[in-house]
Amino acid sequence: MRKIGQGVLALAVAGLVVLGGIAAERAGPAAPAAAARGTAVSNAWLCPHGGGKGWTGTIALADPGPESVDVRVTELSTGAPSAPATITVPAGHEVLQRVQAGSTADATYVEAFGGWVAAGWLLRAAPPSSGLGVEPCAPAASRTWYTADSDTQQGHRSYLVVMNPFSVEAVFDVALFRPRLPPVRSADWIDLTLPPGRSMALNVGSKVLGQEIVGAEIDVSRGRVAAASLGVSPDGGIRSVLGAPAPSATAYLPVAAGAGQADLAVFVPGTEGVQLTTKLLSAVSPQAAGTAANTQQPGASTAAYPIISVGPSSVNVTSTGGVPFVAALRARGQEQDDGATGGAVAPSTAWVVTPTVGGEPAQPQLVLVAPGPVAVHVTLQLLTPGSEPTGPRVTITVPAGRVAGAPKGFLERADQASVLVTADGPIVALGASTSGGAKGLASYGSAVGVPVPMDPLGRG
Repeated sequence: MRKIGQGVLALAVAGLVVLGGIAAERAGPAAPAAAARGTAVSNAWLCPHGGGKGWTGTIALADPGPESVDVRVTELSTGAPSAPATITVPAGHEVLQRVQAGSTADATYVEAFGGWVAAGWLLRAAPPSSGLGVEPCAPAASRTWYTADSDTQQGHRSYLVVMNPFSVEAVFDVALFRPRLPPVRSADWIDLTLPPGRSMALNVGSKVLGQEIVGAEIDVSRGRVAAASLGVSPDGGIRSVLGAPAPSATAYLPVAAGAGQADLAVFVPGTEGVQLTTKLLSAVSPQAAGTAANTQQPGASTAAYPIISVGPSSVNVTSTGGVPFVAALRARGQEQDDGATGGAVAPSTAWVVTPTVGGEPAQPQLVLVAPGPVAVHVTLQLLTPGSEPTGPRVTITVPAGRVAGAPKGFLERADQASVLVTADGPIVALGASTSGGAKGLASYGSAVGVPVPMDPLGRG
């Protein structure tokens, strides 16, 4: 009887196990416990700015959050990196940090601890040239990079600046793309090695000459890098454009402060051709953007399309069927210096726009693009240098499908300040300026803003 009782008990237990398994299968796996949310926000920026003999460089570091942030700045070049500098960026303010820019290979690595900051660079050519190059830094390294602004016409110099701030070497290949011609893959630009903590500059004109636009594709087989293009015109003008880690089916390319003439540079890295639709947004109704309004471009090619604009504007480009491309906008300056931007691939509700002024007198502008079907209310706040009281604010409305600028006199209160842009809808923000010379027109620079993540502004 005892053995029979044990057998019945075993069958009962087995039945409960089977029934429990069936119930668990129907209910699905148990939801894992929520991960504890971190309290510290940190980030890094890679700034492949380059430089030239006698040039000066500045990294603008802006803190839009409620707490001060400690930042470590490391300068890179072809030799061993210098000892890093540690600085503190006060809450609601910026720091303008001078960095070396005497070589085309120069770059800067920025690490923020316990908070989030935005970073962008300013390059100034040596006198008597008035060239100015400005751009945001890259928020992350990548294993692919694309640039669309190299120019190898007579007298023009174009470089690819590549940086590797990490502790392992990077190995990569470079392919160059031209209008209506096959790509160039030079044997000595295959398996290029960039040691840890170094940066380098590649002379595009040494491989391809006489081209108005050259696209570059950098493929990394080991490690990760960041890359940008640096262009120098015969009269000493400078253009800086941060590379794109991936092509996109959209591009938002704001423009202001120049002469109203620009070239839309488009690079299609894939083999599939692209059908482009391009609109010019401004303070009035959207318009067709010249020859780029509705055009086809073959794969593995580059092309330039002339654009005419009046006042703060934006060249918005999309591709049919989502075929990816890379774009940049080269804008003529009022005098000898031109500007360029790689723009943005998507709107955001918050941006930090780093300064674009290279000297005094200055005429700063801010371009605000509302590409959607609804008007957007935008608040602008100056993130001034130092640690004085928080900079002034102003709120404006950008109509749907239109472009607006900052109110007259607002940016002039502190023309070297970064600007925090917050909105109740999708927006794209870009800073542009002319500065220096007798009338403040000698230098021209433009740089798209840096999208702000949710947490630093207490919105997430």
